[in-house]
Amino acid sequence: MNLPERFLPPPWTAAVVLLCASACINVPAIESAETEVRMISPAETAYTNGALELRLAVTGHAPDRVELLKNGEVLAELAPPYVYTWDTTGEAEGTYRLEARAVLGDTAFVSPSRDVVVDRTPPQVVSRVPEPGAQEVWVQSPIRAEFSEPLKRSTVTTESVHLRVGELAVAHTVSLSEDGRTVTVTPVTALTAPSTVELRVEGTLTDLAGNAAVDLGASWGWVVPEFVPYPAPTPGPTGRSIVTQPYIKLDANGHPTVLTHRYEYEGTYYTVDLFVHRWTGSRWEQVGPGLKTSPNEFTINSPNIQLLPDGTPVVAWQEDMGGQSDNYIHVAKWDGTSWVRYGGERGILPDRTYAHNVALQLNSQGHPVVAFSLDMEDIEGHALHVYQWTGTQWARIGHAFPGGLNSWIRPPVLALDGNDNAFVAAMLSVSPVRIHAWHWSGTDWEQSGDLALTNNPIPDLSINLKTTLTENNQPIIAWTESNPSTSKSETYISQKDQAQWTPLAPLPSAPTNNSSEIHAIKSNKPNDLIALSVDFNTERTSINIDRHSHGKWDKLWSKHLPRRTHQYRLSNLEMDTNHTGDIVVAWTQFETGAPQEIVVYRRNK
Repeated sequence: MNLPERFLPPPWTAAVVLLCASACINVPAIESAETEVRMISPAETAYTNGALELRLAVTGHAPDRVELLKNGEVLAELAPPYVYTWDTTGEAEGTYRLEARAVLGDTAFVSPSRDVVVDRTPPQVVSRVPEPGAQEVWVQSPIRAEFSEPLKRSTVTTESVHLRVGELAVAHTVSLSEDGRTVTVTPVTALTAPSTVELRVEGTLTDLAGNAAVDLGASWGWVVPEFVPYPAPTPGPTGRSIVTQPYIKLDANGHPTVLTHRYEYEGTYYTVDLFVHRWTGSRWEQVGPGLKTSPNEFTINSPNIQLLPDGTPVVAWQEDMGGQSDNYIHVAKWDGTSWVRYGGERGILPDRTYAHNVALQLNSQGHPVVAFSLDMEDIEGHALHVYQWTGTQWARIGHAFPGGLNSWIRPPVLALDGNDNAFVAAMLSVSPVRIHAWHWSGTDWEQSGDLALTNNPIPDLSINLKTTLTENNQPIIAWTESNPSTSKSETYISQKDQAQWTPLAPLPSAPTNNSSEIHAIKSNKPNDLIALSVDFNTERTSINIDRHSHGKWDKLWSKHLPRRTHQYRLSNLEMDTNHTGDIVVAWTQFETGAPQEIVVYRRNK
């Protein structure tokens, strides 16, 4: 509605009207002058980088003149049909308020205002996801570009944006965010790894004023590899980390939970603690406080983590309580608010104070099962023990074994078969050094044979002993030895077939002139074994994941890292897998003088 601007009539006019009325003289009504002026183009806020056509509509009494106002000042006087082309090339960039004014006698009628934005600055890309040239992009990563200003929606089409995977064009959709600043490209069929992806803009994307986007580049590409990293887990309380070791498990959703073993310097002590972090799907969150409750000078060894079907973590560790005979086994479960121990502050066996190492599994009821060794000073001598939680107390499975042994037992490894029967293996430092294995039959421990080491290493050599059971309950053992003739480490893997152990073919990833170490083996399906290993020489270290299926090895992934003495190191590799094909790998890496970092990678799916 136009708002008229009028002059008030003089006072004597009212007096004349009153006199006429008192004399009963009939005077015809005087029709008031009414004019309306409207701006019909633009109908709303307009954007322009050059000439803009303005159209007015005038109704009612014919005005004496019609004016176009810019920020309250006369831009032009118009005659019918009230059309004006405004050349904005001489105007400064910015927002202008336009109004139309119709003048009739002493009255002016003004239209509602319209904003016109004069913009000659082309839009530019301010960020891209993934970043151009990125080498480790998740297959589900969004593909989007953010611009410096809103784009004209009609120019954002599949004809202007092209997506290629390798050499093939890929069907996709293109959308523009509500604020007009972000273009998102979505493949119709999800990307798969490994692949290389390229996005190219061939059409013209413009802003609302028609300025074409600049600096889009000929193409924008990235790599979708077999494995990609997670963001780094929060490491727990602040402090200078001396040693950091990860242990990792996958939950039912394929999300990892990481147990972190940390040494930190506080004043005069190197404190040790255990922290648990889990991936929520978008970030890492810490599960409760640290598990350690003893004083700083007490140390933790051989931590383990397992997950219940609902993702609840259960942690086991061996703790040295300050004295030579104060070594205990602890097991704790997160109850949603705190860490609850299966036992008191002196562990699961408070009267057996010579514990060393511990291996943890959970049976089908969710109860923990642990295997550990006790020192020679124990009442039963140096032997292996396997205990399980019954729901109310800890009970030993069978007898200790092997009885009466006067030799050192390296850390045992533990697996449970489909009937919850335990399989235990350990290296015994008798002469010759051998790997011994036992399987619980349901009533007794049965020897599963032993494996002679090829190079018969010295007893204190760490051999990275690992074990797993196939779905057919066939045990597999892997270990690393040092070859004295070459001073290189070598990896061996054997599977028990009926009554004997049969060596598997060597891992294919490691060149013959490199040292090789095994770090994990997992069997999720019949005839399907996943192995995590490392090979290295003086120049580089390679992390390898290989799959053994139907009698042969295939490489799934290799990551090569530079190996510079005292400058770059990695250690403590861990892996977990599940039946749906998820694989996660964690390790520690650091450079001299820099904090240690836990790195977690996942299979790209």
